[in-house]
Amino acid sequence: MMARNVLANLVGMAVSIAVQAGLAFGGYRLAGAEQYGLIGFFTVMMTAAAIFDAGLGQTATRAVARQQVEDAAGTGSLVFSFLLIYLALALALILAVWAGSGLLATHWLKPQNIETSYVASSLVLMGVAIGIQRLRGVFQATLEGLERQVTCNLLLASTGMLRLVLGLGALAVEPSAHAFFWSQIAASVVETGSFALAVGRVVPGAFRPRRPEMATIGQTMAFAGTNMASAATGTFVQIADSLVVSAMLPLSVFGTYSLVSTMCSAMVRLTTPLITAAFPRMSAHVRGERVQELRVLFFTASQATFVLMLTAAGALVFFGGAFIELVSGRPDAARDFAPVLAALAVAYALSGLCRPSHALQMAEGDPATALKSNLVTGALYLPAILLLTPRYGVILPALCLIGANGLAFAIFTATAFRNRLKGLAGRWLRGSVLPQLLAVAAAYALVRAVTPESLPLLTRLAVAVGASGLALAAAVLASDHLRAHLPGLRRPDGARAGA
Repeated sequence: MMARNVLANLVGMAVSIAVQAGLAFGGYRLAGAEQYGLIGFFTVMMTAAAIFDAGLGQTATRAVARQQVEDAAGTGSLVFSFLLIYLALALALILAVWAGSGLLATHWLKPQNIETSYVASSLVLMGVAIGIQRLRGVFQATLEGLERQVTCNLLLASTGMLRLVLGLGALAVEPSAHAFFWSQIAASVVETGSFALAVGRVVPGAFRPRRPEMATIGQTMAFAGTNMASAATGTFVQIADSLVVSAMLPLSVFGTYSLVSTMCSAMVRLTTPLITAAFPRMSAHVRGERVQELRVLFFTASQATFVLMLTAAGALVFFGGAFIELVSGRPDAARDFAPVLAALAVAYALSGLCRPSHALQMAEGDPATALKSNLVTGALYLPAILLLTPRYGVILPALCLIGANGLAFAIFTATAFRNRLKGLAGRWLRGSVLPQLLAVAAAYALVRAVTPESLPLLTRLAVAVGASGLALAAAVLASDHLRAHLPGLRRPDGARAGA
């Protein structure tokens, strides 16, 4: 089941990234830099609202997975209780955006050719679209907790394609942010409704009105509260650069910065299929005290995560200018923002590398570590970008984010090996971090050294794709737990022993 779920998640992730890239690149071309600045701000708000999924959603997934071990018949009541919480939070989100739209339009965003009233109404439409979509989180979390990743990803893929078609179709008819946001409201309604129908079919009584189980909610909300606080602070650290750039620089500059950030955030999503499939299994292993299986799963997930993150980041670091020119159609944007893209790629890669350790800590019921890490990094990162961005421009937030995520990676690594993996940190670093880093860096550096800058754009892109394939293959071969799954290669002793 694990392999099937990972495969399903990979397909869903591929479609999701294609949708995200299509909306970003097509939206930038169709709407222009300034109108796309509003669409980019929508992406920032979507990321901020994702604390529902990263916080409460992960709590719901863990609770549903544990419920299957203890008493599967009680899943319907559990889902209904979480649904009520989601409804209240989604309504609060819509009202909060509506109440703050005028203030954001007047004092935060810096449009040059767009009326303030238009910006304010755009923000209201954003809030409605996001609030409706966030309701999907409770249904997605339920399906993931039941390890129904195939169903979940079929829905994500189909509704994601609908979101892409509606979004680009609306912009083709009317290249405005308003048209785009109305299309996203329609897509959110279809998406959330589809997930609700799927949960209703596999969880009997999920929508039967009943008194909320306060004891169940009480048992999970302490964990959920800390988890949501952790998710909120972590998300704020990740989007603080976009918030600062949107507030201090023209909306057109923010539009291009948002385009570059979207490229990097799509890169981090490469880890989602693996972590989504591994987390419920980690929770079950922790619950059953199956330590050896947990160790094997953690090492395998770590190596796969590092291979994906380092390969994707290397492509953007070594060939970022070509990718920016492709998606923006502007050689000047490629020249000005290639260093920004490289810095953001490193920063986002470090964030992605924290995910296996974070999943392990969540499975062990420890959201406090992530919260402490986010508070420490945020306390250092936020003052730096607020003070220095007006002087140094868009490169400064990206460089500061490298430092913040590097510190977070060190904290997560230091704390992941305190309990069930105690004593394995050194082996993990030697087998799941350093070989992959060296293999990827060597592959990209070799190809980049023999690639002239004067090559045509399409040729440079073809070289980048070839270098990515070489780097990926080298990193997989450097990973003992991943080599064990390749035909004809011997399973490593460490995998048989549990780490």
